Amino acid sequence: MQSPIRTESTNRIDDDQTASEAVLDAVAERAGVGVLDISTPLYDAVDPEALDAFYRTSQPSTGAPTRVSFEYYGYEVTVSADGEIRLDAVTVGDGDADRVLG
Repeated sequence: MQSPIRTESTNRIDDDQTASEAVLDAVAERAGVGVLDISTPLYDAVDPEALDAFYRTSQPSTGAPTRVSFEYYGYEVTVSADGEIRLDAVTVGDGDADRVLG
């Protein structure tokens, strides 16, 4: 039996990082490349300053989670106010099968 394709990973924003730096690190690690080898600038997907401000000013709530999501470099990236970064591989339909990007 084959192992399923891993389509999700979770990382945390370190105390000494901005949210945008942490997203770049997480995507590079997941894609198996260096941060400087990522060919698509983050600002093509999201405003890095706005992302950093969102994380810096958001407080984890006891109610519904506060988060922002966007597609970047073949992943659906979700940044939560509590510092969690979730990466889900984007899939595209291909007839009867789905193909994982990223």
